[in-house]
Amino acid sequence: MSTAEMVVERIERLARISAYPWHLTRRVFGLRQAEAEGLVLAWMGEAGLSSRRDPAGNLVGRIEGRIPGGPAILVAGHVDTRSDASPYDGALGVLMGIAAVERLVRQGTSLHHAVEVVAFVDDASSRFPVPRLGSRAVVGRIDPHMLDFDDDYGVTLRQAMQAHGLDPERLADATRSVGDVLAYVEVAAEAGPTLEQSGSPVGVVPALTASSVLRVTLKGAAVHAATVPMAFRHDALAGTTECVLEAERIGSSRDRATVTVGRLDAQPVPVSVVTGSVTFGVIVQSSDDAERHVVAAELVAAFNRIAGRRRLEIAVEQGIDPDATRCDPGLVRLFERAVEASGHSVVQLPQGMPTDASNMSVLAPVGSMLLRCRGGVGWGPAGIVDPADVAVGLDVLTFVLAALTTGSDATPSDTLDGHRKSS
Repeated sequence: MSTAEMVVERIERLARISAYPWHLTRRVFGLRQAEAEGLVLAWMGEAGLSSRRDPAGNLVGRIEGRIPGGPAILVAGHVDTRSDASPYDGALGVLMGIAAVERLVRQGTSLHHAVEVVAFVDDASSRFPVPRLGSRAVVGRIDPHMLDFDDDYGVTLRQAMQAHGLDPERLADATRSVGDVLAYVEVAAEAGPTLEQSGSPVGVVPALTASSVLRVTLKGAAVHAATVPMAFRHDALAGTTECVLEAERIGSSRDRATVTVGRLDAQPVPVSVVTGSVTFGVIVQSSDDAERHVVAAELVAAFNRIAGRRRLEIAVEQGIDPDATRCDPGLVRLFERAVEASGHSVVQLPQGMPTDASNMSVLAPVGSMLLRCRGGVGWGPAGIVDPADVAVGLDVLTFVLAALTTGSDATPSDTLDGHRKSS
């Protein structure tokens, strides 16, 4: 069995550990999660990694460098899942990280720096409203009140951690300093069709997409449909329909941003009454902050024009609008060289899904690559990566980790030193 085949076999084995037999679900701090973690810890040991569980519940497998206890290169993923998840979601990064480290050990690579494989908890955020809890804890972004958040069954995060053998009062002890982490690397399956259309098995991520969220409310007049002529109506639903089509037009005119209209809440509901009020959400996503802000402003202007022409009241609220996370230029170049060394053309594409890299960029330069997903599906149970593409990804990841941990590549070394100086 090849190393890539072993990774796929392990992913399939983890996929059989689920709360439900009909779809993959491993909720954070649940029984199935604990079972899966036991396997991952065993595989870390087989690869020569010492392993531990940090105070947040993250699994950390480590192989020492030249200085025991010194700073480390991190490669990470997660083992818990959302409901009805892909077997490759999260587990791919963890198991490829373990396999790449095992390769380095088997090849007798002299490690100047330690390498750690981390399985972050609650990346999927399917149980508690605390997205990416594990990496939040590592970078010190935890508020104590988060422990009181509860799940659908009334179990608090505090209680779930205690049931998992953790002390929630020590959650802050998982925090690490800037000097502890030299670089952070992620591997994931692409949640989209770009790589399949390009013919390349692996893509290099220059940035992670960020989101601008708008909450739009249009108010007209709720009147009886049979008694008020069309010309005298102020139909909020008709106005919303025009806004939705305009949002699609604006999004389709842009190459570096997407526009999606989400949930619509129309009042009143009876079909015999003209809709008096509609609230809908719009999400603008791009790895280019300037482009995203321009598109959001264009949407707001268009919605206001539509409301004015249709004699509707309009209110637009904008949610938290974080900057996109930029991958480190030196790590991007290193990934590109690794892809070229594997015999494939370089394709750059942004990571469209939120990941732990956004948090970890506080501590260290981050780099990421995506693997081609069969059918361009990527997200959900149909998200499958072919073993041949796992093999290419493993070659690329091993190349990157070897360069980073041996100091054999000038650019990453410059990158790491520069990040430490600026932090």
